[in-house]
Amino acid sequence: MKPLINTAIIGNGRILAALSSKGGLHRFFWPQIDNAQHINHTWAAVLTPAFGDRAIRLDDEGNWVYSQEYVSDTGILQTTARSKRGGLLVISRDFACPDRDIVCRSFEVKNCSDRPLPVVFLFYASMHLNESPQYNATRFDHDEDILFHYRQDIWFAIAGDRETDDFQCGIGSEYALSGNFDGNSVAMSPDGCQAWNLRTLEPGQTSHLAVFITAGHNRQEAEDNIIYARKTGWDNLLQETAEFWEHYLGQAYIPAGAGPEVVTLYQRSVMVCKLLMNRDTGGIIAAPEFDEHYTRCGGYAYVWGRDAAMIAYAMLKAGYPGYARDFFRWAARNQYPTGEWPQRQYTSGQLAPGWGDQVDSTGAVIWGIYQYCKETWDHAFLGEVWPAVMRAGEYLEKWISEESGSSRMSWDLWEERFGEHAYSCAAVCGGLKAAGLLAKTFGEFDIALKWLETAKVFGENIAAYFWDPARERFIRSGWMAVRWEEFEDRKSNGFRVREVIGNKGYISYEYFGDDTADASLLGLTVPFGVVLPEDAKMVKTVEHLETALTNPDTGGIRRYATDSYIGGNPWVLTTLWLGMYYGSRGDWEKAAGFVRWTLEHRTSLGFLPEQVDRNTGQTAWVVPLAWSHAMFILLVNMFAEAGQTSYLA
Repeated sequence: MKPLINTAIIGNGRILAALSSKGGLHRFFWPQIDNAQHINHTWAAVLTPAFGDRAIRLDDEGNWVYSQEYVSDTGILQTTARSKRGGLLVISRDFACPDRDIVCRSFEVKNCSDRPLPVVFLFYASMHLNESPQYNATRFDHDEDILFHYRQDIWFAIAGDRETDDFQCGIGSEYALSGNFDGNSVAMSPDGCQAWNLRTLEPGQTSHLAVFITAGHNRQEAEDNIIYARKTGWDNLLQETAEFWEHYLGQAYIPAGAGPEVVTLYQRSVMVCKLLMNRDTGGIIAAPEFDEHYTRCGGYAYVWGRDAAMIAYAMLKAGYPGYARDFFRWAARNQYPTGEWPQRQYTSGQLAPGWGDQVDSTGAVIWGIYQYCKETWDHAFLGEVWPAVMRAGEYLEKWISEESGSSRMSWDLWEERFGEHAYSCAAVCGGLKAAGLLAKTFGEFDIALKWLETAKVFGENIAAYFWDPARERFIRSGWMAVRWEEFEDRKSNGFRVREVIGNKGYISYEYFGDDTADASLLGLTVPFGVVLPEDAKMVKTVEHLETALTNPDTGGIRRYATDSYIGGNPWVLTTLWLGMYYGSRGDWEKAAGFVRWTLEHRTSLGFLPEQVDRNTGQTAWVVPLAWSHAMFILLVNMFAEAGQTSYLA
């Protein structure tokens, strides 16, 4: 079974591959970073008399001690495995070539013992192409020395940079570890293994092997990539990949005065955001997929408008306007005719599985387009996306309820409750104001005036509608749809309730006034600016949020007080969000504390997870989450723009 946490990732915008802390290659997405995932399982192993009569897999933690890092902060992963017995050291370097559908797995095997060691290297792959366990086949090409895995128009080729000594198509994983192969060259099976005899290594001697994994929509494409890799050489491919990442990361705006840890995480954040954008379409996924069967969640390898707009904005601030432009072009191409963006989409733009409408996505995307235009003065781009802005502005304007000046019901930011939510309303207000400012820039003054005035009135209504004078803080929701049992409970406890008859006579049971402390209330100020950060009402609200949501054992901020998702842990992005609020209020010392907390809760490879365990402070869930990295970039840039980077030294 694949691990639920991807320790490391490599990719090039078409390929996204995930690896474990032991260097095991578990997932391989192609030709899009969100689908399909083609690996059932793979392993590399070493066969030597020092280990007995069976090969030992490199991901067998009972036999190896590991260390892992990215080489010079590039997208090249290096895993070192030192055997606990037998005296072998194996250094693997994994990377995806920037401009080709090629993953290179470079293995350096060193004899650290005091005696000669015969060594055979094995590489095994079981491929479920197009995510299907059925109808997969393997074929070994003797002339080109390539093992092909294929199913319809998906072809994978696996080959070494030296000639294969043994192979078998249709071999079982456990049997392959014996090193006994029969040379079967064709099989209606997803499994195949190859072996390379590295000969006898003298004490201190090193031998090298590169294994190339290439993809194509037909046999020739996959084969051509193998031929290219062999001709170029693994060392030149490594150099090209290193130069690509050095050039890309060199474009980042690194705030002067920031300390080395902040700079390192900032660069890692830029790398993550790059890897999670589909280079062909501009779509940005939330995270590499890890729960393909939805065992504990609804999946993460999708484009959420709310995540992606913030990620694009962060990359704009980090010095990558082209990245932001590519995403907002994607958004303009893949908007619904009604003017909205759905909850989730694939990077192709097609509708992804979901569970409801989220108006905040539409507000966030238009807000992001305005930020891009404001920062870049790209008037040609505004002309290009103006039809999408027009549709979105009209959609947001219509969304405003005729009832109370609030917003119609929507799923909340966390996608768990259906009702009138302060954050959703703030996103509508921020989006409509952004559309109005874009209309003004575009010369549509009548439309601009209408939208800006509507947003102004709407913002005033939000501040009144969600303010609870008895509690002296903003509440997260007005009317909320609940199950009948909760409806009856609320009713018996004196809450305002109502029964609403909807389409085809279905009844919605609703109550008014959910005052659960929720970090999404920060959205009233950051980023949508409905309430000023120094407003006494907002100050009281945030004081309550910080008290109610701070984890007493590990620090960090939970999403909301009754959160139980994956145990109810503090989230990195909510913690940074609170830091952004304090930054907007000018309390830089307070904001810096949340930066330090984030630095302390990176993974060993410098990634930011979605959550950290509420008891241990260790990584608890999704790795890496682009939204977490985006919030880090944005908070660091807030310090820089205010001239306060001394707090980050």
